[in-house]
This record gives sequence, structure tokens and C-alpha cells, in this order.
Amino acid sequence: MIKSLKTNKNLNLKSKIINTLMVSGKKSTGEKIVLKFAKQFQKLSDKNFKNMVQLAIINSTPTFKLNEQIVKKGKRKAVKSTPIFITSDSLRIITSLKFIRNSALKNKNSTQFYESLVSEILASANSKSQSVDKKNELQKQILLNKRYLSKFRW
Repeated sequence: MIKSLKTNKNLNLKSKIINTLMVSGKKSTGEKIVLKFAKQFQKLSDKNFKNMVQLAIINSTPTFKLNEQIVKKGKRKAVKSTPIFITSDSLRIITSLKFIRNSALKNKNSTQFYESLVSEILASANSKSQSVDKKNELQKQILLNKRYLSKFRW
């Protein structure tokens, strides 16, 4: 459980992980992946599973997200990207889980997905993974285009 900063309600982390990992709407597949992932994690590391997953999520959580719109001017198409500040904690957790999932999918070192997920979580907890790099790259890209941040109402 990750405690929300704004309110006192707890966010159920296990259900969010299962919902992020399920394949073609099958929740049972997501549950199997989480179970295999937890067992493999306990074999490889002697650290606390729950704390390491929370630390990995915290390290790969972005504060901004890029919203890309295709603008048509005559025959030309231009992509306009505007940054959006992610305000709710649950959306931040979901985007960080998607970052971790996508970088684990791109990792071709292991044959099974849950093995690459374990290595990605361990690397994210140490701030050395692809998902953390993607978050930092996104933050730099948004902060370079500060002129779009003036549209926010803080």
C-alpha cells in the first residue's frame, strides 16, 4: 500500500500492478505474472519485496506527461506536444508502472517476461534502469520547453 499524499486513503498497489500487467483484458494472466514475479524476486534478492517495489515505483514516477496533438495546416501535418502536470497520485503510479512494464518488454536478455520484470524492478530501485532514464529524459525535454508551462494554472 502506498499512502496518498493529499488524502489519507491507501492506494492498493497489488491491484494496480495486476491491472497494468494483464494481457488482453485477462486479469488471471496478470495475477500469474505477479505471482511468478514475486517468487523470482524472492529467489534473487534477500530484500523486502514490497519495499523494493515501492522504491522502484517512486524512482520511476514522472511529474509531467507529454500530450501530443497532430495539427493539420493544409497538406502538412505537425505534431504539437504540450506538457501536462500529473496531479493525482494514482495516475502517477500507473504511468510509472507503464514505464517499468514497457522497459521490461524491451529487455531481451531473459526468455520470460517476469524475469526481465524482476531485473527492471531491481535496477529501478537502484535508479539505474531504463524507466528511470526515460523519466529523466522526459523531465529534461519538458523543462527545455518552459514556454508551454506558462499555460498552467497552479
